[in-house]
Amino acid sequence: ITGATGFLGGYLRDALREAGHEVVAWYRTKRSQSPQDTSVQWIQGELGNSADAITLVESVDAVIHSGLAREGQSFVKSPEHPLDYWHRNATGSLQLLDAAANAGVGKFIFISSGAVHETVLPDRPLDENHPLLPGTLYGACKASVETLIHHYGVSGKICCATIRPTSIYGIAEPVEASKWFPVIRNICSGGNVEATGGSKSVHARDVAKAALLLLGQNESIAGQTYNCCDRMISEFEVATIAKRIKGSDSVITGQVKKAKHEINTQKIQTLGMQFGGDELLERTIAQLVLAIDN
Repeated sequence: ITGATGFLGGYLRDALREAGHEVVAWYRTKRSQSPQDTSVQWIQGELGNSADAITLVESVDAVIHSGLAREGQSFVKSPEHPLDYWHRNATGSLQLLDAAANAGVGKFIFISSGAVHETVLPDRPLDENHPLLPGTLYGACKASVETLIHHYGVSGKICCATIRPTSIYGIAEPVEASKWFPVIRNICSGGNVEATGGSKSVHARDVAKAALLLLGQNESIAGQTYNCCDRMISEFEVATIAKRIKGSDSVITGQVKKAKHEINTQKIQTLGMQFGGDELLERTIAQLVLAIDN
C-alpha cells in the first residue's frame, strides 16, 4: 500500500489484514522511525523515487496506490511548487505502475478522486464515461494517472483499475480530524448550529471494501474505472442525527443541501459492491457522539 499511514490507509490496512493478507507499506523518509503498527512490513520510501518504487513492489501480489505527496493539509489547494508536485504524484505514480508491471505484480488498484469532475456536463450522466474536467492541479493529477491506468490495463502490461471515491468520511485519528467533528461537538455541547454544507460522500470502510472487491476480480477489470460514492450527505442531516442520538436541545438552522448531479455507481454495484448507506452513517455519527462525550 502507498498512503498507508493516512486516514484512508488505516482502513485499507485493516481491511486487508481482516481478509488474511500480509501488508507491505511505505513510510516516508522524513519520519525518524517506522509507524507502530507491527502487523505491517514497513519500508522507507515515497512517490517520485524510482528506486523506492522498485523496492516496494518486489515480491508482492498486488498494489493499492492511495498515496499522495502534498503541501500542507489541503488536498485541493494549489501547491507552491507545481512542477515538484506533478513529478512526485503524476510521474511518481507512473514509476510505481511501471515498476509493478515489470515485476509481474498481479493487480494494481489506483485510488483516484471525484475531483476529476470539477465541471459536470448537463447533457449526460455522471458515470465513468463522463469526460475528465478537473478544476485543480490535484484533480488534474488524478485524472492523468487514471489515463495511465487505462493505458497499462488495456495494453495488457498489468491488470490495473481505478477506484474513484467522492468525499470520504469516517472516524479519523485523532478523532478531532474526523469529518463533521466540529458540527457534532457543537450539538453535544448544546450549542446552536448553522448547517449549510454537504457533499457526495462515501465511508472509508466502503472504499477499502471496493479495493478488496477489485482485487478479487479477473482480467475483465483491466484498464477500467469505477465510481465509488454512497450518497449525498448534508451537514443539516448530520446535525439532525447527532441531535437525536445525543438528545440535545440545540437549534439547527440551514437546510438540507442536495446534489446538483447524481453520480452513477451501477458499474461497481454490478460487481457486487454494496455501500453502507444510512446504517453506516448513523453508526459513525453515534461513534463521534460517544467519543466527544468521553
